Order: sequence, then structure tokens, then C-alpha cells
Amino acid sequence: MTMTIKKFWIVAFLVALGCAQTPEKPPEVTKAQKFRNMHPEERHIWMPPGEAELEKRRRNQKWLDQVAADLERLFMGYADILGDEIILENLLRGTEPQLQQLEARLDESQAQHEQRVKEMNQAVQEMEGAIGEMDSDLATLQKQQAARKVTRDDYRLAILLFRNGQYRKSIAAFKRILGKKHAPSLRDNILFGLASNFYKLKQYGQALGYLNSIIRNHPKGDKWLVSHAISGLIYNFQGQYNKAVSILETALKHRPNPDLLKIINRLLSLAKGGAVDASS
Repeated sequence: MTMTIKKFWIVAFLVALGCAQTPEKPPEVTKAQKFRNMHPEERHIWMPPGEAELEKRRRNQKWLDQVAADLERLFMGYADILGDEIILENLLRGTEPQLQQLEARLDESQAQHEQRVKEMNQAVQEMEGAIGEMDSDLATLQKQQAARKVTRDDYRLAILLFRNGQYRKSIAAFKRILGKKHAPSLRDNILFGLASNFYKLKQYGQALGYLNSIIRNHPKGDKWLVSHAISGLIYNFQGQYNKAVSILETALKHRPNPDLLKIINRLLSLAKGGAVDASS
């Protein structure tokens, strides 16, 4: 009996001793260690940017908005120039040869008529009728030319719609101009007007299409360099920094004017900074 009691107390003591001991805690695992230990497929977790990164993005966006405003002012300056004598001169240049040929034909017919009057009095009425028909043909041709050719008012309307923020109507006006007969020297300006409208509508793919057409086909036009600048601006917006750097550096090689040079350098600085961030 005494032996049984002893065994009981020994077992009770051992049980109490075991309950009194606190199990050892495993070492604490940091978030970085947990991330490294995760399966690769489980690691795609979006981490929100910090305040420093957000401030940098806000600063870059402010720069881009300012550059866009500078480019728009530059475009409006071009539009004002083109809206006056230069446009009219370019528009008339394409139709003058035809009118001159018609006038020459009319003068020749008139001279023949006068000669025949002297020789054959009887043919006077017939010749007058022929001249009347030629006058009618000339008037008809002039009306047809007027309907098909671009006028100064057509271009000014497209620019005015752009200035008033009616970008879709301005696009329609520029496309009508593009479908009419116009001087080759005016084509890059029409394409640039279309690109500017699509840029304002944030339809960057359409804008780049017209800008690329200017860059490829109108290297001697006055919109060639500014098309590089706007393309660089769009590539910055899209995060395509390497493309932006490439096209802006190409523009720098062709000695842009001081205003455009300032814009291109600012865009280039942003693009290079974005390319570094994207690769890090």
C-alpha cells in the first residue's frame, strides 16, 4: 500500500513538472523570408507604391502636362501662320497652270475670230457662238475647281474647331480637306491637324499613325521635327521610354529651334529617367 502511494506521488510530480514547462517558440519569420519561401506562382502580389514613388509620378505627370501645353501653343503658332497668305499661295499654286492654259486657248480663239472677221464677214456669228461656248466651259470648269479645291476658310474652320475643343468635328473638317485637291506642301499640315486632334482625344494610336506618316513622307516639311516631339510625348505617356528616347534623339540631330529644343530636352530627360526606373 505504501509502495502504491509512492508511485502515485511520483507520477503526479512528473505530470505537474511537464505542465509547468513552456514549449520553446520557433524563431519569428520576417515578411521577406516568407516571400522567399513561397512558391513562385504565389509571389505575384501587388505592392502599392510608397509616398516617395507617388510623389515622383505626380512630378513627372506635371512635367508632361506642361510639355503638352507648350507643344499645343507651338502648334497654334504654326496654324496662325498657315491660316494667312502662305495657305492661299499654296492652294492657288496647283490650279493656276490650268487656268492659264484655258486663258491661252481663249486668247487664241479670240485672235482667230478677229482674223476671220476681217476675211469672212459671214463667219462672225459662228465664231462668236464658239467663243460663247468656251466662256461657258471655262465658267463651268472654274466652278468645279472651286468645289474640289481647298479654300482658306476650309482650313480655318478646322483650326477653329480644334481651338474650341470640338475635336471630332475638327477631325471631320481636316478629313474633308484631305479628300479635296490641295497643294502637296499643305498635306503635312493637314496630317498634323488630324494627329493633334486624336492626341487631345487620347487616341494615341491614331495620333501616332498620322505623325509617323509625316516623319516618313515629309522630311522637308515644317511639321517634321514637332512630329518627333509629340511622338516622344505620347511614348512617355505610354511608358515606352526607349522609343521616346530614340525618336527624340533623332530630332536633336536636326537642330530644332530654341523653343522646340527646350521641349525635346525636357521630354528626353523624362524618358531617360523612366527607362532607368523600368529597368531597375
